[in-house]
Amino acid sequence: RGVPCLLLNDKPETAKHPKANAVGARSMEHFRRLGIAGRLRKAGFPANHPTDVVYLTRLTGYELARFPQPSSAAAVENARAGKGPWPTPEPPHRISQIYLEAILKEHAETFPPVTLRYGWGLESFRQETDHVVAEAVETGTGRREIIRAGHLVGCDGPRSRVRKQLGIELEGESGVVRPFMGGSMLAVYFRAPAPRSWLAADPAWMYWIVNSEIRAVFISIDGHERFLYHTQVPPGTDPSSLDPLRLIHTAAGADFPLEILSSLPWVAGYSLVARSYGGGRVFLAGDSIHLFTPTGGLGMNTGLDDAVNLGWKLAALYHGWGGPKLLDSYEAERRPVGLRNVSFARSFATSVGTVPVSEAIESDTAEAAKERNSLGARLLDHARREFIIPGIWLGVRYDQSPIVSPDGAPDPSDDPGVYVPAARPGWRLPHLWLDDGASLFDHLGDGFTLLRLGGSRAGTAGLEMAASQRGVPLKLLEVPNPAARQLYERDLVLVRPDHHVAWRGDTVPEDALVLIDRVRGA
Repeated sequence: RGVPCLLLNDKPETAKHPKANAVGARSMEHFRRLGIAGRLRKAGFPANHPTDVVYLTRLTGYELARFPQPSSAAAVENARAGKGPWPTPEPPHRISQIYLEAILKEHAETFPPVTLRYGWGLESFRQETDHVVAEAVETGTGRREIIRAGHLVGCDGPRSRVRKQLGIELEGESGVVRPFMGGSMLAVYFRAPAPRSWLAADPAWMYWIVNSEIRAVFISIDGHERFLYHTQVPPGTDPSSLDPLRLIHTAAGADFPLEILSSLPWVAGYSLVARSYGGGRVFLAGDSIHLFTPTGGLGMNTGLDDAVNLGWKLAALYHGWGGPKLLDSYEAERRPVGLRNVSFARSFATSVGTVPVSEAIESDTAEAAKERNSLGARLLDHARREFIIPGIWLGVRYDQSPIVSPDGAPDPSDDPGVYVPAARPGWRLPHLWLDDGASLFDHLGDGFTLLRLGGSRAGTAGLEMAASQRGVPLKLLEVPNPAARQLYERDLVLVRPDHHVAWRGDTVPEDALVLIDRVRGA
């Protein structure tokens, strides 16, 4: 958005150990706006590799259930044809954070206003009346530097130095212990070249291991030879005392040659949200304000949406048209989403992490077969609820926001598995394919966009003049398609820079300046 900015990252390079491995549909929409969605889809998983989720007693054991998911190429084809549960030009994509971060870094380096400093960390900061003063430290040398900037944003993770210096606490649930996805965990990144006699199941993206001895999940990172393995650490056990090789072989049910690339302990069972998202000239985003157990892939993707929301508002202030209350809307809009998504993730973790399993599950008996059938049905039901969640990603709503002009339309229920396309103020604008083959999203402006729909002749001069008077960037977009008018339910729809609806109506308000001042935070 043309704002000079400086990124400090205390690590010398992008992530090498896989953590997040799924990019949600809303995040992919943001990457489409940045022009890199296509590049991301060529990275990570092969385009035609299945992304199924399969549940097994062991990798060489019984298959309990399989939840079929389309390959990346098929998902895009389905979206183009209007098929499937994801009414978006950018369905979810399976790509590990190790590939995602590298591509984002390369892309950020192409923007002249952006300065990236890897190997530099934030030591401390203080807020002045009209700027922030920060002390940065080069982690390899200890060299220090003073930086002055208009604002500071702490995207510095669960142990956020910025959050702690602000004195902001996390609240919610922690220390939850479950048979799986609750308590001490171990993540192991390994390489195991083909042939793979130890992987009897047909190709998939995730392989969940469920038996009475060990709970674990294998995630394919590249569709070929790299995998991430998560397992529960027994209570009271030091993760560093465990043998990752033995744990992997136990979950596989076979010994096989592999190369361990990295191994990291972590803790599941968090459902925490910060009491405040910052204030003054210092703000927080991502894991610094919410901690998830990573079921549903909600952690990283919620953080990306935080950053987009805050980013356009900081840019509005920098360019002079943002009002004094604009940044207040960041917490008002994003904290309810953080609470909502943490709650959904907790329910997913409880569902998959507390499945009861008897010692007989791996036996070759009629009773064991009956248990496997029952367990498979339960896991398949869980998979539908965890992995098909268009309501979570596409149904994000800011209807109570102070910078949104409501129209009184009733809101559908907030169901993670159901998305009802709606252009209600505060909601993400529903996607629509246009006659030129592009998504409507591809035609939206970098600032606000005023849609005139279905061939309407509604006058827009008053709103355009008000925006011009306040310096608010506004693009008028004619969408004569009758389907657009039917979908968005009004002749005129005002869309924000983050593609959420700010206002809609059949005529421009008599005092358009009041509307413009509201949506720009004045």
